[in-house]
Amino acid sequence: MKKNYPLLIPLLILFYSCNSTSETAKEYVFVDPSEAGFDTEKLKAVESVIEEEINLNHIAGAVALVARNGNIVMEKAWGWQDKGADKSMETHHLFRIASMTKVITSVAILQLYEQGKLKLDDPLEKFIPEFANPSILINYDEEKGDYLTEPSSRSITIHDLLTHTSGIAYGFTNPKIFGTIYAKAGVPDLGTEDSLTIAETMAALGELPLAHEPGEKFTYGLNTDVLGRVVEVVSGLSLADYFQEFIFDPLGMEDTGFYLPGREADLTILYTIRDSTIIEYPNDPKMPITPDFPITGAMTYHSGGAGLTATARDYFTFLQALLNEGEWQGKRILKSFTFELMTTNQIGDINFGGNHFGYGLQITTEAGQKPGMRPAGSLSWGGAFQTTYWIDVKNDMVVVLMTQVLPSPYQKALYEGFEKALYAALVSSKE
Repeated sequence: MKKNYPLLIPLLILFYSCNSTSETAKEYVFVDPSEAGFDTEKLKAVESVIEEEINLNHIAGAVALVARNGNIVMEKAWGWQDKGADKSMETHHLFRIASMTKVITSVAILQLYEQGKLKLDDPLEKFIPEFANPSILINYDEEKGDYLTEPSSRSITIHDLLTHTSGIAYGFTNPKIFGTIYAKAGVPDLGTEDSLTIAETMAALGELPLAHEPGEKFTYGLNTDVLGRVVEVVSGLSLADYFQEFIFDPLGMEDTGFYLPGREADLTILYTIRDSTIIEYPNDPKMPITPDFPITGAMTYHSGGAGLTATARDYFTFLQALLNEGEWQGKRILKSFTFELMTTNQIGDINFGGNHFGYGLQITTEAGQKPGMRPAGSLSWGGAFQTTYWIDVKNDMVVVLMTQVLPSPYQKALYEGFEKALYAALVSSKE
């Protein structure tokens, strides 16, 4: 198995992206882990966790990037991008990042908020008229597919969408009810190869019932897809073009997008688990996505909640800009005040597994912190295709871990094993 070891040397090395077509010339600094407060020998346990998961056939390959104080201390690929073709994983390979798209869409909304183009308490129907007069599902007949509703007490707001408290659900989290209702209306959960746009599907979603009253509780759902459409309405741009102009180009993120023509060979093969081992994801209409997503089909659907593809390094760039309170190498995508708003608990006492939720990301609390893992105050989320990230604000650290398995019963073992090994190696923790 070919392994791509990270560039780890005692002296600082500046890496310049000479082929950048954006206004920003990306500059990365790599340092030896010992200079960033890691025990180099203990850090080998991180590699062992991933190698074991590959040997157990729980994943085909992975890319991990760890940075501290803005400097990269580990960027490494393991295993295969395409196991069947014996094609080794490399750090420049692309991953479907699914719900890791959400925080980017949330930043786009907050940029428009900074510009005074929308308010966080604006009613959703101001931007998407079909969401006027929302209704709450009170009864569903699974046999007939019929349902009863009652009027909601109030409108959905931008705040509700940013915090997943609107009552809009995901079909895959409740397939018998909302999965059926959304499918009949032609509203996808993740992405689609059909010739659809979010203008069409979000308008259709506006006619469908909510799971509960807005603001009542946290329900993970298509909220951020709706926000993506709001971005389009307010800006007059497609979501793809908005991201490119106001987030990707300023940060020099050339390896992130909904569809990346010409980069098909760099897309990591998608896998699933059958009989406790990985197999290539089947082309089955009963599955939520096709194995060739997002390199075939109409390529017109820009899901603000789940549609992006990226490299680990590009995503690190975005996260580092957040950790820097909205700025990356002289380019600012958010004001410091807005970053503070984004990373403050916005759901009050609503139950969220002991943690809090800001605008587009989870905030670890003292109650939600697990032994030997990220400290309270860390910011995080993940994606359905088994990608994850966190920003450890206390330790000035950014972590990205990417694989491609949907779904995986071994995700928890991989994530927790990786994280515990990483923190065991961090000898200068600021906790």
